[in-house]
Amino acid sequence: MDSIEPLPAPKAALDVSRVVLPSVGEVVQTTDLSLAWRVVGLPEEVDVAVIDDFLRDLSANDCSPQTLRSYAFDVLRWWRFLTVLGRRWEAASRQDVRDLVLWMRQAAGLGAKQGYRPAFINHMLSVLSVFYEHQARRGEGPVINPVPAAGSGVRRYAHHNPLEEFQPQPRAPYRQRVVDSPPRALSDDLVDRIFTRLRTNRDRALVAMYLSTGARASGLLGMTGRDVDWGNQTIGVISKGTRAYQWVPASPDSLTWLRLYLSEAPRSSPGDALWWTLRRPYRPLRYSAVRAVLERVNETLGTDVTLHDFRHTCATRLASDPTIPLTDVQAVLRHAHLSTTSRYIHTQTEDMLARVHQHHQAPRPQPPETNTAWGYSDSDLADLFGETP
Repeated sequence: MDSIEPLPAPKAALDVSRVVLPSVGEVVQTTDLSLAWRVVGLPEEVDVAVIDDFLRDLSANDCSPQTLRSYAFDVLRWWRFLTVLGRRWEAASRQDVRDLVLWMRQAAGLGAKQGYRPAFINHMLSVLSVFYEHQARRGEGPVINPVPAAGSGVRRYAHHNPLEEFQPQPRAPYRQRVVDSPPRALSDDLVDRIFTRLRTNRDRALVAMYLSTGARASGLLGMTGRDVDWGNQTIGVISKGTRAYQWVPASPDSLTWLRLYLSEAPRSSPGDALWWTLRRPYRPLRYSAVRAVLERVNETLGTDVTLHDFRHTCATRLASDPTIPLTDVQAVLRHAHLSTTSRYIHTQTEDMLARVHQHHQAPRPQPPETNTAWGYSDSDLADLFGETP
C-alpha cells in the first residue's frame, strides 16, 4: 500500500509590524485625456505598461479622472508591498493578500493614527480584484485571482428580490466589518481651534471654502479665477461622479478670506489656477500640499482631521437647519441620490450630551398633594338615606 505523503508545511508568517513600504514609484497627472493619471518610476518598465493598460481600460469605461487617481494609488501601494515580499505581481498569492490586510490593519493609514480604516481596506481589495480580473481577460497574471471573492462570486444583495426580506450573508474573505455610523462632522469648537492654527490667508480661505461649500478637495483645487462669481456669492466646481459643472453658494466669510488671499497671491489671468503656492517658483497648489498643511495642524492639536471632514461638517450643518430642505442640501453636495444626503440627518453627540445633562440637572416636578383621609361623599350619603341634598 502506497504511503500518503504529508502536506507541505505552510510558509513562515510575515511579521507585518516590521513592514515599511519603500518609496518606489509615484502617481503623476498627465495631459493625456485617455490616461489622466499614471504610475511611473517603477524598477521594471514592463510593470508601468501593465498598470497603464489597466488604467486606460478604466478610462474607456468612462471612469472619472479622480477614480483613476484613486485606483493608481491603490495599485502603487500593492506594488510597494510586493517589493517588500520580493514577489512579482504575476506570482501573488492569497496569502500575500492576507498579509497586506494584516499590515493595513495596524499600519499608520490615511486619517488614522493606527491602522487604515475598514472601508479603505475594502476599497483596496476591490481595486486589486478588478486589476487581476482585467489581467485574466488578457491571459496574464495568476491562474486564480489572489483576492478572494464571496462564495457566490457576486456582490452581496446584487439580485435581491425587493418583495422578500434581506437574509444575512457572509462578507467576502478579508473584507472588514464596516460599522454604519454617521459621517464624522467637526464641532464648532474644533473648527475654531483649527482655524487659529492656520498660518496664511490662503489656508484660511481654503478651509472657509471647504466648510461653507462642501466642495471636495480636488474640486476646490481645480478652480480657476473664472469660477468665482463675486456678485452672486457662488463658486463653480465640477462634480466627482457626473463631472457636471455646477455653481455652489459660498459664505461671505469665505469670500472675504479669498479676497485677502488674492491680494497677496501672484498675479495671473482669470483662466489660470486660483490656488497657488506662496513661495517661488510659483505653481498651482496640489492636494499633497494642502494635506501637509492639515497634518501640521493635527500635530499641534493632537487630532486626526481630514480634508473630507470639512465636507461632512458642511453637510451636517445644512441638514441640521430646519429652514433648509433636504433637497437643497442634496443640490449643494451634488449627490445623485437623496438617500446619500439623508445620512447627515442624525443627532450630534455633543448636542445629545448637552440635552441629556440638562435633563438630569433639571429639578424634578413634585407630585400634587392628595387628601389621604377616607370618607363618603355627600351625594352618595344622600342617595343612601333618601335625603335631599
